[in-house]
Amino acid sequence: MITLKENMQLVYSHKEPEYMPFMTDFNSAFLVGTDFVNERPEIPGVNKDWFGQSWTWEEKTAACNPTPGCPLLTDITRWKEVLTFPDLDKLDWEGHAAKDTAGWDRDRRFSRITIGFGLWERLFSIMPFEDALCALVEEPEACYDFFGAIADHKIRLHERAIQYYKPDVLVMHDDYGNNKNLFMAPETWRKLIKPHLKRVVESVQSQGVIYEHHNCGYFRSILDDMQEIGIGATNPVHVSNDIADLKKKYGGRLTMVGALDIQLFGRPNVTEEEIRQNIRDTFSIMAPGGDFIPMCAVAYSAHEDLINREMVECAKDYYGPRPDEGQPVDLLDAGIAVVKHK
Repeated sequence: MITLKENMQLVYSHKEPEYMPFMTDFNSAFLVGTDFVNERPEIPGVNKDWFGQSWTWEEKTAACNPTPGCPLLTDITRWKEVLTFPDLDKLDWEGHAAKDTAGWDRDRRFSRITIGFGLWERLFSIMPFEDALCALVEEPEACYDFFGAIADHKIRLHERAIQYYKPDVLVMHDDYGNNKNLFMAPETWRKLIKPHLKRVVESVQSQGVIYEHHNCGYFRSILDDMQEIGIGATNPVHVSNDIADLKKKYGGRLTMVGALDIQLFGRPNVTEEEIRQNIRDTFSIMAPGGDFIPMCAVAYSAHEDLINREMVECAKDYYGPRPDEGQPVDLLDAGIAVVKHK
């Protein structure tokens, strides 16, 4: 039987795996709100990121969000006066990477690091969201320059993360859509963001690392463009993108991580059968042929055990047996990522 790493290599190479891959098959590090990569503070006692933006923890969303009424930037044309970039060379990359990767089994597992806040996310984290949308239309040149500067920062950040963490896959977050549509016209994204995102993707790939793009909501109308600039893996594949259509058109050239209906899972009156049926239906669409890693990233844990158990059971219907077949479900923890504030 091949190793978890070899199995995951098949998935990211757009080939059918020997057995169902799960998120727990990775060596993983999440570099977003750590005590040294402070793109969003999630450490007790810290309420500003390294750009100076104030953040506040919100229990209802189980996440830190920009503090209402305290934007770092109100006029996009003044971003150069307001924004200061961190000196990444002053950070203890070697020490933190050694600590974070101490338990990694690089011989048997794929290594995957996640770094949040891409180009668009950085703008709407330091500027009121409505103002950021208006800026795209009213000051496109300033926005283009801003996105370029953020791309330069991300490239520098990724280079250091890759040097010290040595991942097989790097994930960058940059949400371009809501539940139904893009936040902006596709042509606006193509003109202002795509050229700079292309540089970010090419930089990661030039270092021998797979680039995976995280976009929480809708992205279907720009997916051809994302493929054009080299993006061959994405998560969490929100159901608003029509997962059956995605599988039909992009199967064999896009690794899709996620695809479960997390909004259904979070509904107050959802039944156990509805959860099981969604998992079964999702697997039946996404698993054939490969290019699929089931993932359920949620900010609640009410149905964690049920989701895990059903995913493990469904996995038995596709490909061959996993090397951990028969282990207790609570030890397998089949890919559910429950966000908990420290």
